[in-house]
Amino acid sequence: MARVSPWLLGFVALVGQAGSAWAAEPVGDKFPDADAPLGVLPTSEDALIDPKMARSWGTLPPRAFAATTVDFGFVYIRPRLSLGYGRPFTKWVGVDANPIAQTSGLGAYGGFRIEIPHVDWRIGGRYFSSFENTYLPPQDSYERIDFERKVSDKANTLTWESELDLSFNLGPGRLLLRGSVSYVTGVPEDRYVFEHTLRVIVDPPWVWRSRIAYGYVFGSHRQHSIGPAIDVLDVPGRDDSRTVRVGPILTMKLSRRVEVRGSFVFSIISPDRIGLKGGDATELGLRYRWASE
Repeated sequence: MARVSPWLLGFVALVGQAGSAWAAEPVGDKFPDADAPLGVLPTSEDALIDPKMARSWGTLPPRAFAATTVDFGFVYIRPRLSLGYGRPFTKWVGVDANPIAQTSGLGAYGGFRIEIPHVDWRIGGRYFSSFENTYLPPQDSYERIDFERKVSDKANTLTWESELDLSFNLGPGRLLLRGSVSYVTGVPEDRYVFEHTLRVIVDPPWVWRSRIAYGYVFGSHRQHSIGPAIDVLDVPGRDDSRTVRVGPILTMKLSRRVEVRGSFVFSIISPDRIGLKGGDATELGLRYRWASE
């Protein structure tokens, strides 16, 4: 039977735990449009605050490039390297790679990616070795004490994943639809495991996830957005395993390089009671982007 998590306790606990986990990117990643206004030329400097929001890697011709994206906040840092051809962060094809380093474990992701206006698709593999969590004996439901047993058999997983984002201008904001399919490997046949990026307890191998979100766009140049997101996850191998998460996401773009990002999407329906670890509610910080010109 699914249980409802207390919103208030989750929000209070978030202040002390934001950034302790490797959270999924909020939907605000798609806002605002990456293309610069027509006729605007790139400049050699990039001030922290760009009032016109006119500088964009999209103004240069397609070319081979290297790019980095670094998210950092309270007790977390997440670097990503991209190598590709096209216009960085706008219209390109290439590969992504990033280390995963957090208090709960170490890992790495690598994969192929295509990004064009309104469409972003990636496919790749993610390895994670946990410092805290073990393989779990099958149960209908888990409490926090089950989830954090301290024994020697620490969990290692390799998750193969494909994810597709579609974004649309709609009214005063933008709509985003996200769908992903994951295949979790490396788990003993008679055990479950906590998947650290999806943030659900899995009976391997399959997990699917969908998100619908709407961001109201505001600011003098439509550079900021805020709005609700709804996530639905399901583990076909577990009965009554559907998880529903709801909450706001926020992006405030200060320049083409710097933006403030927040994701506060809490689990409201879940078969398990594992606290904030069961929600995408642990991002509040800055994103810095760089690309070869």
